[in-house]
Amino acid sequence: MNASLKQLAKKARNRLKTAGEITTKTEVTTTASLAATTSYTMVANIRKIEDDPLFNKVKKVLIKSKEELVINPLSMLIDNKYYSALPSADKERYILKLTKKYNKIKDYILLNNLLDPEE
Repeated sequence: MNASLKQLAKKARNRLKTAGEITTKTEVTTTASLAATTSYTMVANIRKIEDDPLFNKVKKVLIKSKEELVINPLSMLIDNKYYSALPSADKERYILKLTKKYNKIKDYILLNNLLDPEE
């Protein structure tokens, strides 16, 4: 009884850890055999990425980087008004979060080949 409770808790903890992560096409296909709630979570995460306000900005940065050298893509994504009002510790935290979001969105766009400028 105690061992099965530990296994259930471990599975639940792993689901919570991966709930907010970006999924790839291969992950979505492998989760098709899992419960409906799990595959729904995967689809919901994909929708969140495309609905993110940074999504179109990152896409523009990636398109621009094909045409010319982009040295600091984060400078194109920063909300300067918000950033200048932050204390220094919060500025670092903001940049780290922005970097993480940029990398996730960039990987998603490149993985799904969404860089057509006509879209």
